[in-house]
Amino acid sequence: MSQVILENIYKSFPPRKGEGLASPPPLALDSGKKSDAQPERPENISVLRRINLTIADGEFMVLVGPSGCGKSTLLRLIAGLEMMTGGNIWVGDRLVNDLPPKERDIAMVFQNYALYPHMSVYDNIAFGLRRRVEAGEQGAGSRGNKQGSREQGAGGENISSSPHLPPWLEHLFVGMTRKLPKGLRYISEKEREVDHKVRNVAQLLQIETLLNRLPKQLSGGQRQRVALGRAIARNPQVFLMDEPLSNLDAKLRAETRAQIVKLQRQLGTTTIYVTHDQTEAMTMGDRIAIMNQGQIQQVASPLELYNRPANRFVAEFIGSPPMNFIPVKFQAPLLITHSQFRLTLPEIWGTALQKYDGQTLILGVRPEHFNVSVPATKNLPVQVDLVENLGNDSFLSVRLTESPTTNTGDYLQVRVPSERLVSVGDQLWLSLIPDKIHFFDPETDLAVFASN
Repeated sequence: MSQVILENIYKSFPPRKGEGLASPPPLALDSGKKSDAQPERPENISVLRRINLTIADGEFMVLVGPSGCGKSTLLRLIAGLEMMTGGNIWVGDRLVNDLPPKERDIAMVFQNYALYPHMSVYDNIAFGLRRRVEAGEQGAGSRGNKQGSREQGAGGENISSSPHLPPWLEHLFVGMTRKLPKGLRYISEKEREVDHKVRNVAQLLQIETLLNRLPKQLSGGQRQRVALGRAIARNPQVFLMDEPLSNLDAKLRAETRAQIVKLQRQLGTTTIYVTHDQTEAMTMGDRIAIMNQGQIQQVASPLELYNRPANRFVAEFIGSPPMNFIPVKFQAPLLITHSQFRLTLPEIWGTALQKYDGQTLILGVRPEHFNVSVPATKNLPVQVDLVENLGNDSFLSVRLTESPTTNTGDYLQVRVPSERLVSVGDQLWLSLIPDKIHFFDPETDLAVFASN
């Protein structure tokens, strides 16, 4: 297995013909003058910028971000399916920039499974293994197979092999007899190795009973396991997975998610997993790289992302419902004020916030870090607009009272225990958990961290 190193990766696309051309400045119809202005040349469309990331040997790295952030493009660059504009990609100790996909020793699992519909599950899993055998035997000439016996094969069928067959003829016999009844199939030594690997992978994924079926006879979850099996059978240095669970229903997605994590830990193969679902990212990854607009925003463990987001985008993206943001004014040494409340901060914020004295800050509070409390100047008066009962929790959509309803910043998401009965229209007072709050610079959106 190997680490993967991405060094200063750039990717841009040239605009299509006629795309983004600026019109020449308009002239008065009666001026009688011709314009010498030339249409502006559109710049290349930048997809990825300054991507630097190291994935350790055996690590499960998740790339997560909204649609269009460049995460799938980055995965395709690693696989060799896209050409880079700039940068280097290392797999192990090899620079793979100029290597074709087949020589990078990487296996990819696609979002749409990409199974061959006319092949059985067995043949889909075996396909890459057979291609590798054929590639390894090119130029082998007439070196024969010295296995000249008749013996029992995997599954109990008889295996015929003849001495001194050239590889091309051996492959021909294997292909011609593959669908014949047991006892009439020709299976070479290489094919026996393929058979052994396929059945081991099928046992690992618990799809032994599906090997003779076609993809159209499988459920979505079964197809996904076959796609995983095809990648696992190759025993590559790196697994790449591009939103492999997006076509599954919620229950099956949770089950398959757990299976993938278990398999990765069992195999120990370096894995790069792309998803737009932050729940998948938090539950699967050893580390998570959050991307937005073609750049990496933060790379950290799931809990570090949740507890110490680097900027406002990360804070809002990680967590469901997302973090609430409230503009407040800071007054030294430790007071924040808002038109609806005043709160004295813990002393750990004293040093970090001194330069913001008299300025506006963005207060960040996660929905679970509000408590329903009593009237007080430090608490927020709100009115409930929506209640979503989920059984174990209830999500409340509330707005600050005495605030204009058109101001979206006055709407908050709150999570409360299901035992707390709340109805639409109720008036509540919410207290903050001081040790759990966050602050962000309103101009840079970067997080301001408390001094420990």
